[in-house]
Amino acid sequence: MNQPHSSHHILTIEEPSFRKTVILEEATYSLGRHSNNDIILAVQKVSRHHATLLRRTDVKTNKYSYWILDGDLQGNRSRNGIYINGRQCLVHELKHGDVIKFSREIQAKYQILSDVAQTKIKDESFVSTVEVEVEVASPISDRETLLNKETLINSQEELPASNSAELLRLSSFAELSPQAIIEVDLEGNLTYANSTAGSLFKHEENSHPLIADLPARCNQKNISYTREVQIKNNYYQQYSYYLVEQKLIRSYLTDITRQKRIENKLEEQAKQYKIIFENNFYGIIIISAHSRKIREINNIACKSLGTTELEMVNNYIEDFVLNQEKLVDILQQMLADQRDYSGTLILKTQDGNLINTELEIRLIHSEIEPKFCFTIKKENNIAFTLPKDKVSSLPRLKVLKKQLGTAIANADRNQKLLAVLAVEINNFANVRGAISKEQKIILLSSFSERLKACLRFGDTVAYNDEDKFSILMQEISTIQEIAKISQRIVDSLQQPFKVGEQQLSITGNIGIAVYPQDGDDPDTLLSNANLALEKISESENCFYQFYNSTMNSQNSVTLKLESFLHDALEKDEFILYYQPQINVKSGTIQGVEALLRWQHPELGLVSPTSFINLAEQTGLIVPIGQWVLKTACQQNKIWHSQGFPPLRVSVNLSPLQFKQPDFPLVVSRILEETQLKPNLLELEVSASTVMKDLEYSYHMLSQLQSLGVYISIDDFTTSYASWERLKHIPFDTLKINRDFVRQLKNDPQDLAIISAMVSLGRGFNLRVVAEGVETLQQIELLRSQNCEQMQGFWFSRPLAAEEATKLLPFDYNVL
Repeated sequence: MNQPHSSHHILTIEEPSFRKTVILEEATYSLGRHSNNDIILAVQKVSRHHATLLRRTDVKTNKYSYWILDGDLQGNRSRNGIYINGRQCLVHELKHGDVIKFSREIQAKYQILSDVAQTKIKDESFVSTVEVEVEVASPISDRETLLNKETLINSQEELPASNSAELLRLSSFAELSPQAIIEVDLEGNLTYANSTAGSLFKHEENSHPLIADLPARCNQKNISYTREVQIKNNYYQQYSYYLVEQKLIRSYLTDITRQKRIENKLEEQAKQYKIIFENNFYGIIIISAHSRKIREINNIACKSLGTTELEMVNNYIEDFVLNQEKLVDILQQMLADQRDYSGTLILKTQDGNLINTELEIRLIHSEIEPKFCFTIKKENNIAFTLPKDKVSSLPRLKVLKKQLGTAIANADRNQKLLAVLAVEINNFANVRGAISKEQKIILLSSFSERLKACLRFGDTVAYNDEDKFSILMQEISTIQEIAKISQRIVDSLQQPFKVGEQQLSITGNIGIAVYPQDGDDPDTLLSNANLALEKISESENCFYQFYNSTMNSQNSVTLKLESFLHDALEKDEFILYYQPQINVKSGTIQGVEALLRWQHPELGLVSPTSFINLAEQTGLIVPIGQWVLKTACQQNKIWHSQGFPPLRVSVNLSPLQFKQPDFPLVVSRILEETQLKPNLLELEVSASTVMKDLEYSYHMLSQLQSLGVYISIDDFTTSYASWERLKHIPFDTLKINRDFVRQLKNDPQDLAIISAMVSLGRGFNLRVVAEGVETLQQIELLRSQNCEQMQGFWFSRPLAAEEATKLLPFDYNVL
């Protein structure tokens, strides 16, 4: 009797200098030039993250296949694309024999092979005939292929049980692979080496670098292990995998000698560059062309400025230049004209001295990050010393105004908010009269430092004059974000300021204007922020004020609710309710939808409409969503272990959850932790979320489906355009919008719409579920159009787990 044998998925990669074979076993593989990829394609024309392999399991047949995606899982496409059998593809299900081309210099062949290819066993004569087709490729410059067929015939007497595994091994792809493969037992003894690996073991000793410490590092506790090994003058990457049943460690070896030599050469060049850089006669400063942050500085420049490399790197170059506006104009002009600059700049030293420098600024082009290189040719000290004044290093209002114009354009393009804050020190005139000029500078410097400490990376503080500052906050998602930062500033100013021996208590007021509602140009926003600042004197106990007064009252309530929401997960205040989904034809429960509820000790049962949007805006929806997913899976596993018939639990995904690139990994981890079968979980995402970015949605839903879970599209609309856009997206369930069902009447147009949606679903082999069913008439109308699966209050309201459990054994006799 023939027994089915397991299959192996093989990727054979041909590079300019050698060929390697990878046995595909994991759920995902990243391929590209960067060293952190699972499979490294060491060719310059290949992108850093060129392609991704995803394993997808067919839950019906329990067989799996590999899909290849162009680019990474975040939706970033490769530079040159991928070509399957000569045709460019974005995504493709790989089939045996497919040839994948990544660039002119590198390609791969995908094969599905059994342990013994094409095995025929003749029971009556106990003769085993093994026919193996081997493809041996010469170097890429001479791509001739040799097909070698050999037949192995052994009688039963010649093949004792102890040697049968050896024959299988010798006749399998491992022996014929150009990649070195070895096997070691748990005692560290070499039990097998294919012909390619044989040359590495002229002396089979346990101290061999490939075997040393291997059993201690790769075993039942640590299934896989990867390391680099040096054998004489060659380097190998050794990937080891523990075979549980055989109690053996199998290692695959990839020759990385060429790659290591290139790395060593680059390291040597980097050392030489460092020596030249540090011993240059001139002071050199290298900054980012985009952020203007200092990336490198040599010792000569550090000595000139009276500082150290540690103090300079990652600080802005403007902090060490007297005329900041001049420098910004120079650098912007250089980028626009693509020309270098020679001239003079006055630099500020750490101790407050000024240096007049003659320098050259060169633009360094780079794919990663363009840079400016400052070379200080000559310097002269200026007989003037600045007091320790961090206020003078702040940009002036004119500079902020220029930035504001650019920020408005970015906010408009990215559909984001931005805020302008006008900040004023309270009663500064009285304080100024009681302190010296030097103490005033110290006070203003301390005040500005507290402002900067409260802001996010990328926010800008500008000094206007005397007691006034302006702040630009970009990339804002919600009004609450602005309010929280403003409150943080107010709180930080409550602490006294130490000026010499004195402790000065001062506070500040903040006026806020928000783009686009309070203005769409720099002058209007700055003016409205100052108008909001003037209104503060009219309000008691108020230190910040929005230009739009309605924002103030709304924000107060929202901030209180947000404060409670932050504690809700930690205090275990969330609960899940479950609403059954009924097949009205059979009367059975087909699944349940998990619905989030918040039971607050003061507010009581909080409606989801009151807090879901807030959780989304603050990002709290991500940890809350993970809690919902894990709790729903745990509950379904409990029902399954109690003997109830298998049913799907449906969990809603928020737009922010759906945007998390690592979400498939989160789902996989939760399924593993809860031991719930993937086909008992359904993830529900709204049609509007999917259609915002169809390409990203396709990649994300494909990954989720490859885990074996089901996908449901919610709030489906009836427009042809919606269906045209969604029909290429992988999903399994179509949910008819609850608002449409609630308004359903015995009207020909309504019935035609329902009929069309059910027909579309069936045509694409989708499950169709009608939500929001509340009356018997709605059930009858839906059934008349062959819609058999429904959910709503007519069957059951959402119930806590204990109450929902009582419903599971019962059938619903609808009519």
